[in-house]
Amino acid sequence: MKTVNFILALVIVLMTTASVYADKKEAKQKAKTVVYKATLHCESCKARLEKNIPYEKGVKDLKVDMKAQTVTVTFREDKNTQENIQKAIEKLKIPVNGVVEEEKKGEKEKK
Repeated sequence: MKTVNFILALVIVLMTTASVYADKKEAKQKAKTVVYKATLHCESCKARLEKNIPYEKGVKDLKVDMKAQTVTVTFREDKNTQENIQKAIEKLKIPVNGVVEEEKKGEKEKK
C-alpha cells in the first residue's frame, strides 16, 4: 500500500512539474520585440532609458542605439503592450516618432 501511495505521489509531482515547465515555455514564446524610432539627443537620454525602461512590467531586454536613434525593447505580451512601452518612453521626455519594425520572438528563428 505504501508503494502504491508513493508511486501515485510521484506521478502527481511529475505531472505538476511538467505543467509548470509548459507554462513557462509558453510565456517565453509570447515575447515580442519592438524597435521604436526615438529622438535621442544625448547620453543623458540613453541613461534615462537604460535606468527606467527595464523596470516596466514584462520588459526582458532593452537596447538603445544612439547612432540609429532607435530603442529596441523585448517584452512579454501577457504583461505589457507596445503602446504602454511607448508611453513609458515618452514619459521620460523622449519623443517617439513611430515603430521601425516589430517581430514575434521565434519567427526570426523559424525563417
